[in-house]
Amino acid sequence: MKAGQIDTEMARLEALRQYQILDTEPEEAYDNLAQLAAFICDTSISLVNFIDENRQWFKAKVGLDVSEMPRSVGLSYLCQEQRNVVVVPDTLADEKLANNPVVTGYPYVRFYAGVPLITPKGDMLGTLCVIDQVPKELSQKQVEALLALSRLVIDQLELRRYVTEVSQVTEKLMAQEQAARVQSEAARTRINNLLESITDGFFALDKKSRFTYINGQAERLLRKKQNELLGKNIWEVFPEIIGTTFYREYHRAILEQVSVEFEEFYPPLNCWLQVHAYPAKDGLSIYFQDITERRRTVEELRESEERWQLALHGNNDGIWDWNFKTNEVFFSTRWKEMLGYKDREVSNGWDEWIKRIHPDERDWVLQAFQDHFAKKTPFYVCEYQVQCQDGSYKWILDRGQALWDALGDIVRMVGSYTDITDRKRADEELKRQNLRSQLFAEITLKIRESLQIDEILQTTVTEVQKLLQADRVLIFRLETDGSGTVVQEAVLPGWPVILGENILDPCFKEEYIERYRQGRVSAMEDIEAAHIQPCHREFLQQFAVRANLVVPILVRDGIWGLLLAHQCAAPRKWNNFETELLKQLANQIGIALSQAQLLEKETQQSQELVRSNAELEQFAYVASHDLQEPLRMVTSYLQLLERRYKNQLDANADQFITYAVDGARRMQTLINDLLNYSRVSTRGQPFKLVDCDVILQRAIANLQIAIADSQAIVTHDTLPEVMADTTQLTQVFQNLIGNAIKFCQNQQPQIHIGVAKPNANLDGESLNSIPLADEWLFWIRDNGIGLESQYAERIFIIFQRLHGRDKYPGTGIGLAICKKIIERHGGRIWVESKPGQGSTFYFTIPDRAGKQS
Repeated sequence: MKAGQIDTEMARLEALRQYQILDTEPEEAYDNLAQLAAFICDTSISLVNFIDENRQWFKAKVGLDVSEMPRSVGLSYLCQEQRNVVVVPDTLADEKLANNPVVTGYPYVRFYAGVPLITPKGDMLGTLCVIDQVPKELSQKQVEALLALSRLVIDQLELRRYVTEVSQVTEKLMAQEQAARVQSEAARTRINNLLESITDGFFALDKKSRFTYINGQAERLLRKKQNELLGKNIWEVFPEIIGTTFYREYHRAILEQVSVEFEEFYPPLNCWLQVHAYPAKDGLSIYFQDITERRRTVEELRESEERWQLALHGNNDGIWDWNFKTNEVFFSTRWKEMLGYKDREVSNGWDEWIKRIHPDERDWVLQAFQDHFAKKTPFYVCEYQVQCQDGSYKWILDRGQALWDALGDIVRMVGSYTDITDRKRADEELKRQNLRSQLFAEITLKIRESLQIDEILQTTVTEVQKLLQADRVLIFRLETDGSGTVVQEAVLPGWPVILGENILDPCFKEEYIERYRQGRVSAMEDIEAAHIQPCHREFLQQFAVRANLVVPILVRDGIWGLLLAHQCAAPRKWNNFETELLKQLANQIGIALSQAQLLEKETQQSQELVRSNAELEQFAYVASHDLQEPLRMVTSYLQLLERRYKNQLDANADQFITYAVDGARRMQTLINDLLNYSRVSTRGQPFKLVDCDVILQRAIANLQIAIADSQAIVTHDTLPEVMADTTQLTQVFQNLIGNAIKFCQNQQPQIHIGVAKPNANLDGESLNSIPLADEWLFWIRDNGIGLESQYAERIFIIFQRLHGRDKYPGTGIGLAICKKIIERHGGRIWVESKPGQGSTFYFTIPDRAGKQS
């Protein structure tokens, strides 16, 4: 050691001895500072250490069993050399420190942080240090707090020295008071100056608890002037502190003649005070300071720590904290529990995290980190799978944010883990339901559009194979003996194709068919382990089946076939979704098959009906045509008899001849009408664009004698052009207007022919029926006798009459002809009527004129 260093060391040791701190009893103030340092820095060991000539003596210690150590061991020399804060995150990382006895032996120091205790004169007396047995980093706030605590240690030393000096001076003054008043006054002045210079508030009480001295800081803290306090009893000036800690501790110090130290909240000033009371022969000396800010800082630190602990334990999310300097990641207990690990089963290494990410997702998760580090994204957010302890995977929502220092380097990243497995399962289930709905919709649409069974079955096996990711899906048409044919199949390459094969399972007996007929579903996860007959196992093995799912296809009360899904590569557990999917699809197929059978039957019936109607029409035409000539001959001879022998025979003969002629004429009319009815479909003319006004005038001309005889008034709207058979449409108008004249009893017929299209202005016309967008609505309204609504459909049936021929002549075929003509034109015809209020006959004609043009 050089001469200058020796002098400095001697001065330092002398300064240490002046404070008279070595080998003193433990004091609460120093113990509290040591505990606070350990709490703030989260370490297991903290020391208030004074360095003597040959030893390190610990005035206060937390977590250490010894009270001193040789000066030659330990790490305090680092602070002494640097005279600044020293932080060693990991002693083993430093070759010089790794072999230090306190590192290799008790207390096995891995982390060290020390602050030198330097007096106002610059003497380094020792250190305030925190130690841990695991590597650690301190935040800037923790370092600043450690520095603040070191200053509090020096304040305590200074206070000790001041108190010692004051006590010595006070005793000398009392001993020399009578002999040396001048010296005493000078000493008092020095004391006053000293007390006025300190940062603590100070006041002195005599044995009667009266104020004898108050420094300026005490005036400011108590908000009282000296003249308000000197000579006054403290309990009278401050009665509110009677019974409090202040009262009890002051009295204890006097009674027991011991110094006391405490902290207490003083409500009148709304502040926390730290108090040191020292008894003397003539009273009590009290030092105090406002520690409200310090208490607030400590309380905020405590609350922050509590919130952090509550967040860790109360939040359902897992928390992680990545230290970039050490590349260590703190994982909360909840983080580990989510993956099935106990607290100590996962180390704090970055690799512990990365290796658990699903291999298929690891690269893009790491890329998401890099994007965030490059500030391309404000936050790091990823959803991926993480492997649990049992080997299964959970879906995790991982969120975090990095922290950058002033230089732009990442120092830390904090984030959370949220288990979203249930949500992902729900999403997958929703996707499966959507796919199932789409498949049902597609099959249902095919059923509604065409009922092409082959196409429906092919769509079913193809889409189910994709949806279930099965190796083979097939539809088996079952015969009564248990054999059958594979009618549709979707199979992955590499597996046997059995489409079109006739298959007979020797173990498939009648009782199995009956079970499927009752709706039984068979699901085998592994045919090797299934409880089935050996012959059935061998039967399935020839098609490379390892697992199968079988659902019956039922048509009404019978079984049509089976819908099967095969897994060939490996065993498979069929879940409820897959079973329900096949059951519902089998139901849809059953419905399609049933409807197809009904459609086939209906088609056959329709074809038979068309054939029968054609034969009847042909018969009616042939019969009416062939009857024309004999009937004409009978009518001619009857008319000849009537002309030659009328009034030559008796009255009965004349009447007989009249009946015969009249019957022949009615027969002629009936045959003509029947012939017209049969010709509507077979002998009609091609449709062409015709003017309905011209057609109406032609019909009116044909009825001019009947109109003149009845004095009928016929009005009409302006009628449109339509695509129609001119002759047949004329016949419709003629029949309907003729009926309106015929069924108008004892009054002048008033007949109106109207027409309308949707949204047309009807000029006050009130209609019960609205035409469709692509049709014309015609109507013929009269003031005739009307009819009951119950006969509104009957009158359009051939040969149906509501009145006798003696009252209203006719054959009962006219309206049937009108109906057949309108239906040939693609329209409808109906009547609305009430007895005595006339009738309105409506019919529609499609508006094809615009399309034709």
